[in-house]
Amino acid sequence: MSKLNPIRDEYMAHIEKQKLSGLSIKKYCEENNLVEHKLSYYRSYNPGLKTKTTKKSFAKVNITQPVEIKNNIDPVWLASFLKQLMSNK
Repeated sequence: MSKLNPIRDEYMAHIEKQKLSGLSIKKYCEENNLVEHKLSYYRSYNPGLKTKTTKKSFAKVNITQPVEIKNNIDPVWLASFLKQLMSNK
């Protein structure tokens, strides 16, 4: 505990209590009259307390030539089709 930053020490103690309580951060803050974003801010001082971690990864992307689309659609048919879609809402 540090005498230089008693507010941080208080929030660090709450972080430990929240972790042991099994309550979500939001619910714990509501029950203890704490500001949720402040608790989250002080959690950043000790990343080991974070419960969820995300693994960054990349997905392979294959780039292909675009497919040529031929415009053989009858505009009257398309208008009728769209009108039917809109009437089914």
